[in-house]
Amino acid sequence: MTRQHDRRKVTLKDVAAQVGVSHTTVSNAYIRPGQLSAALREKILAAAQELGYTGPDPAAKQLATGRAGALGFLFSEDLPYAFSDPAMLSVLNGVAKSCDELETDLALISAGSNLRNRTAPVSLGNAAVDGYVLYSVAPDSRCVLMAQQRNVPLVVVDQPRLNGVPYVGIDDRGSAYRAAKTLLELGHRHFGILSLKTAHDGYYGPLTAKRRANIAHSTIAMRLEGYLLALKEANIAPEDVPTWEIPINSEDMGAEGVRHLLNRAQRPTAILAMSDRVAIGAMRTIRRLGLSIPQDISIFGFDDIPKAEAEDLSTIRQPHERKGTEAIRLLSANKGSENVILDTELVLRGSIGPVPT
Repeated sequence: MTRQHDRRKVTLKDVAAQVGVSHTTVSNAYIRPGQLSAALREKILAAAQELGYTGPDPAAKQLATGRAGALGFLFSEDLPYAFSDPAMLSVLNGVAKSCDELETDLALISAGSNLRNRTAPVSLGNAAVDGYVLYSVAPDSRCVLMAQQRNVPLVVVDQPRLNGVPYVGIDDRGSAYRAAKTLLELGHRHFGILSLKTAHDGYYGPLTAKRRANIAHSTIAMRLEGYLLALKEANIAPEDVPTWEIPINSEDMGAEGVRHLLNRAQRPTAILAMSDRVAIGAMRTIRRLGLSIPQDISIFGFDDIPKAEAEDLSTIRQPHERKGTEAIRLLSANKGSENVILDTELVLRGSIGPVPT
């Protein structure tokens, strides 16, 4: 039965006195267990449980070891997004597996509020960390500068590119080019593009020339550039390709956005979507309007989330989980500015076909 000291917080010294060892030995039982015999450590932990001692104060532990024992995962979206987006969940799974192997904790830090309210104080949360993974963070996020000022190792996944900071990503431009090229080879000449957000401003509407010239998110800029390069090679001018920008990567946004592409005198026969979630939402609307996929409209996604196969969606497969494991490898190695560009795969399924005749 656990015995509590009367109204006084039990301390490390109380445990040391109970066992008859120094307070340093008790501390080592928690933060340097390899320095004690298994029997002594078990005796100390048993005494701690009996007294109601819950372990060293995290701040004191950090002072003693020089490490916080945790890594930070910083991203631009609101916190619930981390648990709802399949692509991000896969990246997090890779990060979590690597953290588990390193026996370190993981802190999720959302920069969404800092992007929405630029007059509010910047916060990276209260958790002390030994390094940060910056996952697809908006380059204009004030959190990027704050993370750099923490004087701990950083690794970027997807964006932004930072001088001297290790990077893990894919060839977004080349991958998008392959998607558009595939549809061109099937005879398509009338395209529409469903773009993810180009800036963190909540905009929903046509991707205008002005917005196209000022894209803040490099992954979006590269995907758009890849699409348009392939189309330009086929003598299709960028201004002849309707592009609709949506602020949230979701099925609902894809379902709504595609209506604007279809409501044109020259309806696209092929749609390039910058994510599978957007493409899947668009497919639902296309079918609700009485059109067939791919007989009337072909659609190509990006990511290859688990649902893509069930929806028979052609897409670009990204190695999401490996992005996470590579990021932690680079972070733990702390060897400078190594960049890792991972391969993607063209996955062809039933959502694309020859141009309607």
